[in-house]
Order: sequence, then structure tokens, then C-alpha cells
Amino acid sequence: MKKVKKILLVDDSTATNFFNKTMVQKTDLVEEVVLAKNGKEALDCLYDTTIPDIIFLDINMPVMNGWEFLTEFEKLDIRFKKSTIILMIGAELAPEDMERVKRIPQIKECRGKTLNKEIVTEIVNKYFENVNSVEYTN
Repeated sequence: MKKVKKILLVDDSTATNFFNKTMVQKTDLVEEVVLAKNGKEALDCLYDTTIPDIIFLDINMPVMNGWEFLTEFEKLDIRFKKSTIILMIGAELAPEDMERVKRIPQIKECRGKTLNKEIVTEIVNKYFENVNSVEYTN
């Protein structure tokens, strides 16, 4: 199986980011793992050389939360929307938030806040049979 080029982990918790990055790296299915502490940093990361194949996105963060990130993400050029977004949630979403999730095609599913090798492997296998990462050019 091909490796995905880049995964972006977006969470304001340093401990959660460290743990999740370690779990992703242990799968050996990803070439690069990038961390962002909030939605604003995540948006900035999108303009790096490689658009992330997967964005694991926390909802509750300071500066710019997950919902605000998604609002800004929807405004981006189509080439940025090739990322698969997995919401990282600590509790069950309210019904109105679940409806919101259904209206954003890039959000593929919701998962718990902590990852393990099995979850990452399952997601990569499910959504990235033939990975073609998009290179960003100015």
C-alpha cells in the first residue's frame, strides 16, 4: 500500500498531539505528520508544499476552533478541499452539530480524541487506496 504524504493533527493539547503523532508514525503509513494547536495554525499549514491527505480536527480550541476552521476551509480554492477531515471529538455531538457535519462533504467521520495504530490504519485503508497528494504551487 502507498503511504499518504501528509497528515495534519489539529488540537490545542500538546499531550494529545504528541500521543497522536506517535501513534500515526508507528503505523509507517505516513511520510509526514504536522501539528497545529488551533484552526488558524491549521489554515496556515494548508499553504505549505503538500496539502494534507488527512486532517484530524479537534472542535474545542482557543484562537480558532474546529467549526471556525471548517467555515474558513469551505472558502478555500477547490485544490485544498482534497483533504479528508476526521473530526476528533471528546463527547457525543449535539444533533444540530451532527447536521452541520453532514453538510460538509470533506468530513468523513467522527472519532475519539486519541488515536491508535488500528484507527489510523483503518482510516488510511478506507479512504486512500490510491493516494495522490496534491502539491501546492504559487
